[in-house]
Amino acid sequence: MAEFLSDEWVAQLDAAARSGPGLASDPPLVVETLVRAPGGDSGYQVHLSPGGASVTKAGAATPDVVLVTDRATAWALHRGDLRAQDAFARGDLKVRGRPELLSGRADVFAALERAVAPVRAGTTPTADR
Repeated sequence: MAEFLSDEWVAQLDAAARSGPGLASDPPLVVETLVRAPGGDSGYQVHLSPGGASVTKAGAATPDVVLVTDRATAWALHRGDLRAQDAFARGDLKVRGRPELLSGRADVFAALERAVAPVRAGTTPTADR
């Protein structure tokens, strides 16, 4: 089991995304999730391209869209206990960049959710730092 937001967790997400079907996206898109925490910020990027998807630590590329939240909200989103739309409506999720680029990609994001479901199931919460 990998700890949420750890390097091991990002590697597991990456492996799942790279092997997932239906993840080709043209034009390419990079979505970064930035998790704010008292002990320091962390995050990851999802890269969607015509060749498929991959996941890296935050900062690997210039993101098109950045989702900014706190650790508790990020964990709830990861677990599927909270929808991004609800977190946004509550003010717990901020969106930077070009969110209009997310439009029309629901099928790709649904395929990504299916691909990473096994990782989600085996993730442990981040220890407070």
